[in-house]
Amino acid sequence: MPTDSSIDLFSKPTSAGLVPGLDDGRPPRGLTKEGWVRTTGWLQIGHHPVSSAHIAAFTGLLWSLVGAAAVITSRPVVAGVLVITTPAVCGISWWLFTVLVRPASSARNIATKRADELTPGDLIRLYGTIGPVGQVVAVTSGEELLVTLHGGSHRTWARDHVLHVVELLS
Repeated sequence: MPTDSSIDLFSKPTSAGLVPGLDDGRPPRGLTKEGWVRTTGWLQIGHHPVSSAHIAAFTGLLWSLVGAAAVITSRPVVAGVLVITTPAVCGISWWLFTVLVRPASSARNIATKRADELTPGDLIRLYGTIGPVGQVVAVTSGEELLVTLHGGSHRTWARDHVLHVVELLS
């Protein structure tokens, strides 16, 4: 409903795009009170992130093989059960941890940008190629660039500093 000043009071706010979100409009699972997004997983093959639950399962497999080698002569059935169940327990436990206990989002690095090319709405890695994600709200030019992120935090980078742009997946 437009008012006298031509503002539609019932329309969706246009600044909603500056809140980190998924393509379908839901907030990311790892969104914190401070405004940045906790992410999980650190391995990406091409444009395909590898789930950290798979990494945990693989690590569990390696440790179960060590444990099985230690007990196989005295308890071969225990060794077999250990090799079968430990990877599943490790993978499922890590997945539950990153969904329920310390929610974290999956993210995929899709490009790189120099700091002076950042625009409001860009989702960027805050500390290199892995780690938390922040959404750019404003970029202030000066001797160095002052980048304001969703939630009110600020980062200062040199103009030619390269940042990783990401896509949030969960």
